[in-house]
Amino acid sequence: MNLTLRTDAITTTAAIAVVAAITLTKGDVLFIGHWYYESVFLLTFIPSALIKTKPLFISGAVLAAGLTFGIYIQANWAPSATNDLLGLGHIFSLPGAFIGLLITGIISRFSKQNKPVLAFTTGFLGFGIGFLANQTVLCSTVLACGVLLGT
Repeated sequence: MNLTLRTDAITTTAAIAVVAAITLTKGDVLFIGHWYYESVFLLTFIPSALIKTKPLFISGAVLAAGLTFGIYIQANWAPSATNDLLGLGHIFSLPGAFIGLLITGIISRFSKQNKPVLAFTTGFLGFGIGFLANQTVLCSTVLACGVLLGT
């Protein structure tokens, strides 16, 4: 199978379709707006494509972004007074995610390894670790994150 940017574009489109289907049928439980979900996936795809990362790097990053949405949507499925602004935690954690994504994207571009699994893992970890690092700072300073941990 020939892995190209087209493979990553299909993965991104599928992720947008899945999240759009969930939010359109069940409602926007983060109370941000439907445009936000698609924007995160596109803002994951576009910079990674511009720095010409290896194939499947973007797919890994998109999966990590989808996982963060899944956690936030699950935590806010039955909103209460303590987590009605939980969506802001996702928004304010994205700068860390994109910094991690760009750092690992540059590493991926100049890496001599050409294994798709390595590129996928690098994209997933770049977005995920950046998001979690920023989330940790937010949760320890300005955001109550107990609902994300199930407590």
